[in-house]
Amino acid sequence: MTDTPHGRVADAVGVVDREIEYITDERAAFDRFRARLSKVDPWKPAEGGGSAAAGLGEGGPALAAARSESRAGAGLRTVRTAYRETVMSVPHFEAEYDDTLPENLGAEFGVDVATRVADGTRLTPPLYRALAAAADRAVDERRRFRHALDRERDSLVAVRDGLAACDRRLDEIVAELDGADTVALARLDERLADAESTCADLADERQQLVHGRPAVPLSGVDGVSLVSFLYGDRERRCPALAAVADCLERVRDLRTRCLR
Repeated sequence: MTDTPHGRVADAVGVVDREIEYITDERAAFDRFRARLSKVDPWKPAEGGGSAAAGLGEGGPALAAARSESRAGAGLRTVRTAYRETVMSVPHFEAEYDDTLPENLGAEFGVDVATRVADGTRLTPPLYRALAAAADRAVDERRRFRHALDRERDSLVAVRDGLAACDRRLDEIVAELDGADTVALARLDERLADAESTCADLADERQQLVHGRPAVPLSGVDGVSLVSFLYGDRERRCPALAAVADCLERVRDLRTRCLR
């Protein structure tokens, strides 16, 4: 089916629908991570810890230090667990990313934050604020990307429906071509000219959308166009425009037949 113009547009709609599902799941996951992060207290240096150590008798200072270090690391352990149970647990994670925690954190939040979360010992206030800001940014990126995907889907559906209507008109014209006299051929050519104009309008609207939007607003894929992101592994990088071009070629071939 994807070898036909309509099949290629239908395939593109399927690609966008899948990406909408993915991005919706990811936005919800980052929302959940942010909510869990809000319940974690960042580490603060202990005040007056000497009296507590003194009450422990022999070996007291060492034991107190060990307990303090364990409590200090609890925040980061909670963050790592929360990230694995939210962002890294979306249904498509393994198929699309299959990253380790440091790799995925690095792509989403930056290498510095990822290193401090994966290898650090304390959830310091600056690190906590960086995580919160990065999680908020991830949610906002996916909100904006969902908007771009919705616009892309609407455009593809408009092309799909417009080409379907055009093809029905062309099928009717083909049925009338054989045996048509000169007068009938002139009228058929006028109808074909209208169909050609419709295809040209579809192409113009599609090109304006493709060339007038910014790159994909996701961390890790900066500078990548939406067309490349969605259809880079497809035979046609611009499946909707290619389908319109195929329809225009059919119209022009039929108009040539009207000149006989």
